[in-house]
Amino acid sequence: MRLEPGMVAVVTGAASGIGRALATGLAARGLDLALTDVEAAALDGTVAGLPGTASVLAAAFDVADPAAVDGFAAAVEARFGRADLVCNIAGVVGPRVPTWQQRPADWQWILQVNLIGPANVLRAFLPMLLARGSAHVVNVASIAGLAPIAGGGNAPYAASKFAVVGLSETLRVELDAVAPTVGVTVVCPGPVATRIREAERNRPVALGGGTPVTPPTFTNAAPSISADDAAAQIVAAVEADRPYLLTNPENAAEVRARHARVERCLP
Repeated sequence: MRLEPGMVAVVTGAASGIGRALATGLAARGLDLALTDVEAAALDGTVAGLPGTASVLAAAFDVADPAAVDGFAAAVEARFGRADLVCNIAGVVGPRVPTWQQRPADWQWILQVNLIGPANVLRAFLPMLLARGSAHVVNVASIAGLAPIAGGGNAPYAASKFAVVGLSETLRVELDAVAPTVGVTVVCPGPVATRIREAERNRPVALGGGTPVTPPTFTNAAPSISADDAAAQIVAAVEADRPYLLTNPENAAEVRARHARVERCLP
């Protein structure tokens, strides 16, 4: 789908990182924007820094809240009357400890943001995309959604990202039956220079937030890329209607190795 001025793009996680870079890139192309993030002040900063003359609707809320997502979708429809591109960028990462040391609150918080959040957004916005006929969905997963994290740890994050891949593939099958011109791209980044490892700053107190923690560290064969680079790759993938995007080519070997392990176990 060619991204053109006058189209409307919805971007979650737009206050920082890939979401902010993507919002900036789309605004530069003349798209109107509906932006959301849980960090109100940082979201205002994104809006203030946007290039061009895009019309922008911004609201701060947690995508894990279905009522808030529904209200935002209604506001987008009232303001713009359409949505052409929906980008689920918001995501968090938790403590890097073994599976048996992950607290219930870790599972609840990470799955709510990383999986239930995109599900809420898709439920609320897909009717608008279906009405457009030609539209596109972007779901950000992770290389951890295609292959295990080297050294293990952070099972809730890996589980949530594997789930986003499955969600995206299932959505593709469903749309093939009713709206084949609505595209779906699942993005599986490797290391990107964002603040996701500081995600604990936004963890609700009710789900274990408010306690100082050491940001998780991960070993990855791929060098880190910039958020601007990742955003540019996402735009190109949408326009090429690519079902999958691995932003860091060096991670391809990990994915091939996992698929080979699966193949060896097939009857």
